[in-house]
Amino acid sequence: MNDNKSKEYILLTNLELKIDVLPCCPCLLSLNAMSLSLAVDARRLTKCFELLLAQWQSCLPLGDACDVNFSSWGDKIWEMIVAVHKAYRLNNVDVNLYEFESASYLRFKESQAAVGAFDDSMEPFHSVSGSDVPVVAVCALRELHEMLMQISEFLNSPTEQQIAVSFEQWEACYKKHYSKACLKKYGKWKIQYSARTLRKNLQERMTKELENFKKMFLNDDEFELVYDVEQKRIDIDGLSRFLFTHAERFGVSYIDNRPMFSKELQRLFNFVELWRQMEADIQPAKKRAEKPAEVEDELEKKVMAVVAKVHDFASSKWRDRLPLLWKRLFKSFRSEIAHAGAHEKFKEYSKKTVYCILGHLKSKGLYRADVTNVEVTKKLEGANNGMRKYVNNGLAELDQELKLRVEAHVEQEMLALAV
Repeated sequence: MNDNKSKEYILLTNLELKIDVLPCCPCLLSLNAMSLSLAVDARRLTKCFELLLAQWQSCLPLGDACDVNFSSWGDKIWEMIVAVHKAYRLNNVDVNLYEFESASYLRFKESQAAVGAFDDSMEPFHSVSGSDVPVVAVCALRELHEMLMQISEFLNSPTEQQIAVSFEQWEACYKKHYSKACLKKYGKWKIQYSARTLRKNLQERMTKELENFKKMFLNDDEFELVYDVEQKRIDIDGLSRFLFTHAERFGVSYIDNRPMFSKELQRLFNFVELWRQMEADIQPAKKRAEKPAEVEDELEKKVMAVVAKVHDFASSKWRDRLPLLWKRLFKSFRSEIAHAGAHEKFKEYSKKTVYCILGHLKSKGLYRADVTNVEVTKKLEGANNGMRKYVNNGLAELDQELKLRVEAHVEQEMLALAV
């Protein structure tokens, strides 16, 4: 019956079953023994959820404990506390339902922490007297109740920053483990068309892929949250918000040392990756026509001259490929590089954007790890100054949308040039 249930659901259900047998205990000794067992399970389950919450605070889940309604289980834990109270009343022992963090429970919790899951030590029980047992059981359940309520509140109110950071981590996991298959399949499709026929077939395929993607959503209102119909582009911010506020729609997935994406989640990220590839392949002709060739060449010369200053710091693997990579990145993000921000002192172009991209490339191993950011800044600026923070922090200094676009484009170009 529990074959398809999560570990957390099974542990909570087993705790509930143990509560159900408390009224069946024939004497106070038996009841105390069962209650101590209950306290051990409740405390260990609380620890399990503490670790899960810490993990989820770093990256929102899309699968862990997906079948546990934490708010509902919080209510059930309170019912369990009442059940403990009733079981002891049958044995003429009165228990305070609101007992929390009593001295006896704190001692019990401390001694239990030293006992491993496969350790048969009975040490945690030595410090507990018979009269302390009901208090320890109630405190263990109260602590579990508080933890479940804390998790429920957290999952029901993610922040914008948590959503953005979590989406980056899930997307990075996708790129590492799943994107190559998508790119390979797309490349096999694309190679059958010449430059003359590719554009027409790309337009047809983009229409078809968009129609299939739209079917993942219940109605037009949902679809408009994730796709800008007017601009004909994916709204990454909207997509990430939808993903983590409708996690139950995308199956059970994991991102840790056993990465496993559900079919629904793979389908979502495959579309994002594929759409970016098709956008990149259909846009170049338009972009070249936007600026006179001599203006574009002049700005490109300046930017290429700056990044050439640190070419000696390139890693051996990328030394010969970096100039071409920079040229491609410049062409893709020319408009962003061309315009310096309001707070940038240097106005010819956005050094900030260039240095942030360079810092990201360094973090990806395209420049030598033994070269410090101070050395890089001195090469670029002639001195170690405030511009170093852009090399240090990389894409984190750019606005979220540009950051994600650059990040995705760098991954795409690295894959293309690594072949």
